Formats: sequence, C-alpha cells, structure tokens
Amino acid sequence: MSALSSHLSHSQLAGWLVLATWGLYLLVLALGWPPYLPALASWLAIGYCWSALSRSARKQSAILFGLGVLMLAWGVLHGVGLDFYNAATRNLPLLSMFVAVSFLALTNPEQEDQSQPTGRKGFWSTILSCHLLGAAINLSIIFVVGDRLTRKNPLTDEQIRVLMRGFCAGAYWSPFFVAFGVAMTYAPGAQWTSTFLPGLIMAGLMFALTYFEASRGNLQAFRGYPLKRDSLVIPGLLAIVVLTLHSMFEQTNILTIISVIAPLGALLFLRGRPRRKVLVNYVEQRLAGVASQFSLFLAAGVFSTGVAAMIACYPSLFSFSATHLTPTLFWGISAIMILAGLIGVHPVVSVSLVAPLLMPLVSNMNQLAFLYLSVWGTATAVSPLSGVGLSMVSRYNASSRTILRQNWRYMLAMWLAAGGVNALLFG
Repeated sequence: MSALSSHLSHSQLAGWLVLATWGLYLLVLALGWPPYLPALASWLAIGYCWSALSRSARKQSAILFGLGVLMLAWGVLHGVGLDFYNAATRNLPLLSMFVAVSFLALTNPEQEDQSQPTGRKGFWSTILSCHLLGAAINLSIIFVVGDRLTRKNPLTDEQIRVLMRGFCAGAYWSPFFVAFGVAMTYAPGAQWTSTFLPGLIMAGLMFALTYFEASRGNLQAFRGYPLKRDSLVIPGLLAIVVLTLHSMFEQTNILTIISVIAPLGALLFLRGRPRRKVLVNYVEQRLAGVASQFSLFLAAGVFSTGVAAMIACYPSLFSFSATHLTPTLFWGISAIMILAGLIGVHPVVSVSLVAPLLMPLVSNMNQLAFLYLSVWGTATAVSPLSGVGLSMVSRYNASSRTILRQNWRYMLAMWLAAGGVNALLFG
C-alpha cells in the first residue's frame, strides 16, 4: 500500500477505494460471502480523504458516528448485543448503487445546439431537461444546464427555481436517484413499482405549481435550455433495461440491478475517447468527490444502528401511542424532516433517525418509502443548504435568502400534497 501511495495522491487512492467498494460488494454478493471487504474499502476511502471533505460533511459525519458509537456502547452496557456487522455494512447496497450511478455523469449530453428557446417553450424545455436527464445522470445535469444558461447572463431567480425544482423532483420517482437507494434500504421490502405512481403524482404537481408561478411573472422573457430528443435515449433505455431485468429476476434487489447496469450503460454511451483513459481519469480525479456522501451514509448506518440499540434498551420510551402510520403522523414526521433539511441536515440523517422509530408502526413498507422520497424531493428543492442549493449558491451566486423566499409556498404545498397522496393511496 505504501508503494502505491507514493505514486498516487490521497484523493486518487480514495477514488480507487471507492471503486473497489462497488466492485467488491458485487463480488461478495455473487459469491455469498460476508461484505467485510467492501466495508473495509469504503471506510478506508473516507480515511484517505477525510481532510479534503467539506467542513459540513466532516462535522455531520463525526457527530453521527460519535453519537452512534456512544449509543451502541450504552446498549452493550445494558445487555443489548453489539451489532457491529449492521453498523459497518448497513448502507453498502446504497453505496454500491451510488458509485455505479455516478458513472452516468460520463454520458452527459454534448450540447451542439446553440439555439436558446425562450418563453413557454424555454420553460418546458429547461425543466424537462433537468427532470428527465437528471433522473438518470443526476446532479451533473444541473451544471450542464446552468453553465449553458450563464454564458451571457447570470441565472435569474426564475431559472434557479426551475433548475432546483425540476431536478430534485426526480427523487420522487427515479430509481437512479440516491434517494431511491436510501428509501429501499431503510424501508426493506418496499417495491419501486409501488412508489412509482405516487412519485409521478408528486412530480406532476411540481410541474403544475412551477409553471403556474412562472406564468404569473414575465414568462415570455424566460431564457431556456434546448432539450434534444436523442438526449432522452440514455435514461429511457436504462429505465427499460432495469425494469425488464427486475421483472425477470424479482428476487434480486433492484439496487443490485442498478449497480450492474448503470456502469455498463455508462461504458456503452461514454462520450470521451479513448475509453480507458477517460475511465481512469474519472476514477482518479472525480470519483473521490463522492467521499462526502460516503462519509454521511457510513456514519448514518452507525447512527441508525445505535438508535435501534437505544430503542431496545428503552422500548416504552420510544414507542408511539399510534398503532400505525396515520395521515396525521405522516404529516407531522414529514414536516419535521423537511424543516431539518432547511437548516442543512442531510435527508439521509433524518431518515436514519426516524426509520427505527417508524418501522414497528408500518405494515406496508411502500408507505414508509414514499415518506422518505417525498421528504427528499421537497426538502432538497427548497433549501439553500442542500447539495443542489449549495451548488446554486457557490457556482451561480444565487441568494440563499431568495431561494427560501421564493420556495416557502411551494414547500408548504408539496408537504400538504404528499400527505394527501399518502392518505389516498396508502390509507
């Protein structure tokens, strides 16, 4: 390892360790081995680039990890067994999917069309680009669209609102969003086919509300991003392949299917040449960039296991008076989680906290998964401290205050709508 380290920087080595987490997880899954090797690789990746993580990521991860360890230790002192295995490996399926999906950024559309649609056409072209392309290639589409729109002028408040909402609403339904991986991990047994319809309803409401707000302003002056039909081929094909394989192999976790198909799709539709050089550069220069999410997800796994240990110690203290997830409780829990997102708490942190508390109340895991997805899609779209919000503030000089001021009505409407969809479809 020392000889290798002399030739690679810490961030480059972290990139290879992140890749190893994905590869080793699929290997041990195929062989039926315990996932200790990919777990080791993931924790080593964090260790190698800890100093390079953002201050916010280090702080949240350290707090989550520290509290999780303290709760686990307290549980051991009170007769609860130490669930080291679960604490270290709980989120490995999610991490594997996250690494796999990140490779789809290599299929970013090559924008040769220099036209700029305006008005109503520009609005729909832009919001559909962020939503449909972002559903597959994730956050990188924000930079593709944002950089194109800022060639001549800074982003307007309306453009910022369209980019954030259009992209984040993909969390409501897209299986390629990390939100989906979190929901499937913390609502075991949930099925994407059962969360797809409520997710589409939420996305449809996003389109309607955002267009209504835009039409009340100067919509004719909206400068948009040109959406080309061929740019929809990749996300469309990926979705078809994943769903087809999932229907053929129903016993296989859909996260595993995505973890295999996404890199293969990225390799097939890779824009740059030669492929090997592009892939190596991506691993060594960009893949370590997911370390912030790695640290949060790994720490959240420890924290959630610690919460479960505390519940085992004091079951009466952590029990709800309700016997199931009522509509009122759904609204209350989702409100708290969305407000936590507003102040910068990552959704995975909120999910890891409430999951052990809500599991005993839920008979239909699809309802629990929808709760997580609805919170994720709404909170990230309205918070200047979410990953998307921070990107808009740091890269495009968006105003945090303006983001909050422009989106509080939308946040309220989507929160109410999610509760209504829950009551209608899940009871």
